[in-house]
Amino acid sequence: MSELLEIENLNKSFDGVAAVKDVSFSMSKKSIVLITGENGAGKTTLFNLITGLDKPLKGKIIFNGNNIETKSALQISQLGIIRLYQRPRLFKNLMVWENLVSAVHNNSGNSFASLIFKSKVARQEDKMLKKKANALLAKFGLQDLSNQTAGELSYGQQKLISFCMIAMNGTQLALLDEPFAGLNPSTIEQISSMILQMRNEGITFLIIEHNINKALAIADIHIEMKEGAIKIINDIATT
Repeated sequence: MSELLEIENLNKSFDGVAAVKDVSFSMSKKSIVLITGENGAGKTTLFNLITGLDKPLKGKIIFNGNNIETKSALQISQLGIIRLYQRPRLFKNLMVWENLVSAVHNNSGNSFASLIFKSKVARQEDKMLKKKANALLAKFGLQDLSNQTAGELSYGQQKLISFCMIAMNGTQLALLDEPFAGLNPSTIEQISSMILQMRNEGITFLIIEHNINKALAIADIHIEMKEGAIKIINDIATT
């Protein structure tokens, strides 16, 4: 399989303290890579570097053959790299289907609130996006939530909707920050199934997760970090 993401000798320090030290690894398309390590191991800083929130002191981040380490966070998201945080970031006053449509608009730099100023063609496009959003919800058995506001949903339901947003806006690489945190076993199984299904449909996943056993059950590669550096890379498929 061709490489989707290549990290080469990445380094980042804060106030003279190294947070990421000479980190190098690559990810094939349609793979699931798990990163673990104690607090302070450099996991979050690595995510921040890949998504453009921080800039490396040195090293390269290559996505689809192009260097992205100097690009802005918006430019990187527009290339197809999406990050989900531990707590879902939904518009609580919008309906679920509207949140899915807003994911497309936000990724293009536009606001869903600008809908009222759109041309007839643009409004027709939004009708198509609503249809796509509802089809996606039905695909994952969440169609009954479509017309509820996000603020009405439980924490677990909000997590499920945030995963639907990954599939809504052309994501190629999804960075997941503790996707299983605070969830019951049933919802963890639902999300695991969604990740595997989306992987089979072409999305690649890089995951930080403390529930290691559950994450290892779906991962292809396990990277363990310690004090900013990679301690070990384990190819689960060959073990």
